[in-house]
Amino acid sequence: MQAIRQYATGMAALLAILALTVGAPMQPARAGMDEAAEALAHGDWAIAFREMKPLAEAGNPDAQYKLGWMYHRGDGIPVDYSSARFWFEKAAAQGQPDAELELGDLYAHGQGVMKNLTTAADWYGKAAAHGNAEAMNNLGAMAAGGEGRPADPGEALRWFTGAANKGFAGAQYNLGLIYARGEGVPVDMKAAYMWFRLAADDGNEDAPQALQAVAPTLTKQEIEAAETAADNWQAQP
Repeated sequence: MQAIRQYATGMAALLAILALTVGAPMQPARAGMDEAAEALAHGDWAIAFREMKPLAEAGNPDAQYKLGWMYHRGDGIPVDYSSARFWFEKAAAQGQPDAELELGDLYAHGQGVMKNLTTAADWYGKAAAHGNAEAMNNLGAMAAGGEGRPADPGEALRWFTGAANKGFAGAQYNLGLIYARGEGVPVDMKAAYMWFRLAADDGNEDAPQALQAVAPTLTKQEIEAAETAADNWQAQP
């Protein structure tokens, strides 16, 4: 699964805590999430763990996901893939898309479970169905590389496009490669340039070099058109 990880390299870690929509009786839980969020932001892992665990045990899916994240990454506690899986599964059972993505990663890399690319793809599919752009990108990588399934350029194009349209920089870069290579679509260097430009704007480290490689294949007018398209592009929800 090196190919999948490659697409995620350099992406920002998912450390933002989702605010709970709660009524007055749940204010203590809200306070606990707020304290955990502040602790995570400052790397105060002991406080974050102390605040997060009772919320997770009470059934809060976002707390369950974040607790699983701490076990998965070893943030202030020893890495424990079994505990990470336990909490990710709890959160995923409630439709938490980031937990579904993380379960896909566990199966993709054989962390605490037997490596199983088919099961990984299943979890990525669940997360993608809930709108997770990184999961869409991973499914595109699997389809492009024939990992866990036969290679399917058309499917790769569909997943990369979905993730790129959500503003996921890795997918924007991958989509640029698809158009530059003509994999599942006719070669379109102007489209490749636009997607590489967007990926570069969003911080993808490989995109500037890709732009330099594509630019000589285009006329000045084509580059200007691609730049205008990139300037006018808007991410979709």
